[in-house]
Amino acid sequence: MNKTLSDLLHRKSFLASIVILGLFAVLAAAAPVITPYSNPYLPSQARVAAPYAVPAWATVFPQYRNLPPNQNLILSTFRSEGGKVTEFNSTFLEVTVPPSGVVNVTFPVNWNYKPPYSFAVSFQLVPPKGYYILNVLIGQGNRTFWLYSVVPKDYAIPPQVGVPSTPSTIFLSSALLSASNSPYVSTLSPTQQALSGIYLPIYVFRSPGTYNLTLSLNNEGSTPQVFVFSKPTFSDKGYAYGRLGTDDNGASVFAEFVLGARFDLFIGLVASAMILAIGLVLGMLAGYVGGKVDLSLNAFTDFFLLLPGLPLLITVETILVVSGAIVRVSLATVIVLLIALLSWPGTMKIIRSQTLSLRSRTFVESSKALGAGNFRIMMRHILPNLAGILFAQLAYDVPGVILAESGLDFLGLGIRSFPTWGNMLGYATTAASTANSFAWWWVLPPGIGIVVLSLGFFYFGSALLDVLSPYRLRGE
Repeated sequence: MNKTLSDLLHRKSFLASIVILGLFAVLAAAAPVITPYSNPYLPSQARVAAPYAVPAWATVFPQYRNLPPNQNLILSTFRSEGGKVTEFNSTFLEVTVPPSGVVNVTFPVNWNYKPPYSFAVSFQLVPPKGYYILNVLIGQGNRTFWLYSVVPKDYAIPPQVGVPSTPSTIFLSSALLSASNSPYVSTLSPTQQALSGIYLPIYVFRSPGTYNLTLSLNNEGSTPQVFVFSKPTFSDKGYAYGRLGTDDNGASVFAEFVLGARFDLFIGLVASAMILAIGLVLGMLAGYVGGKVDLSLNAFTDFFLLLPGLPLLITVETILVVSGAIVRVSLATVIVLLIALLSWPGTMKIIRSQTLSLRSRTFVESSKALGAGNFRIMMRHILPNLAGILFAQLAYDVPGVILAESGLDFLGLGIRSFPTWGNMLGYATTAASTANSFAWWWVLPPGIGIVVLSLGFFYFGSALLDVLSPYRLRGE
């Protein structure tokens, strides 16, 4: 064993395969930790940034340099006009507004990028008793946009804030502003109003610079009113996001890649184990027993070898899905079973040929002469000498299964509701032709992942096949 391990460790291809497979294994195992998303294809986990956002590190290239990242800024610096402003707890402001007066509290926002995909402002407000209007404005220089107005619940116009002296969360997003809740949007043409979520970030942040977010507090009553509110938070969804950017739905490509690796590895290992089990049993029986058993099993295997694998897989899966036969069984289970049932003949042929060679070896004949039974001979002498081939075949089968499953997903016939590498390639091929730079950050990771993982398994299997060869182990 020590000699075998030493021989393996002296092979560069084996070491490279260990590094590759170890990297993907860690990536798959750590998927729930390194990404906060469980399924980026769900609507609730999409739109984490702009559609087709480039990876954050890509901003080192000139063409992506001024693209905005996702930001979440607490605006702590402010200035006021028209009244008394008191800051407490470093997070809240108390503003006293005189009767029929107006107090403007302005927060500077430094913006050094191109327009974002969307932006939002949020803060906590403890509304006073009586009548008032709170306006939210943003602008630069002489350009000011009246984005939002907040009034007491007694007013008929939306939006409204409820019980006085009770904290309310004020949240306004450029994607949600409309003619019914935004004074500025109501001044746009009907076409622009329908697309205000797209136009507004472009109109507001048309150039880099310092913008002023103003909370204008209007006292409509005859007595002083006290407003208490938290310092606003300014956030945006930008065009540069994360390690691998986003897809056409604004979902994290890195999350899709990691979860796809986890899913494809699981599918590959389970289906390959089934392929190996079927091929091992039938191959050993055919090779060791021989005679009519060998002829029958060999003919049965030849029949499966003649079947067109991928077309038959597509046909059978489509029939099962359309007929409703898999209502109680997950589509992933059906795909694993179909791939395993259509992929074992090659493994069976390899096991059979090796068993035919081993059964005529001297140590097998000696065991027969000593009265050992067939089952004991197969378990004690044949099976251990097949170890190298079994491990190698398992390593060879995994990338084959991943390619078959990815092919189904790429064609739109596999698992569509969860990210896999095949789904990523399929969706990217359909959508990325109109994207910036063909969305290379979406197309390349799954393709490279499939190629590199296949190489890792190939090198791993080849090294095991060579080192664990029964002839090499016996010095023949």
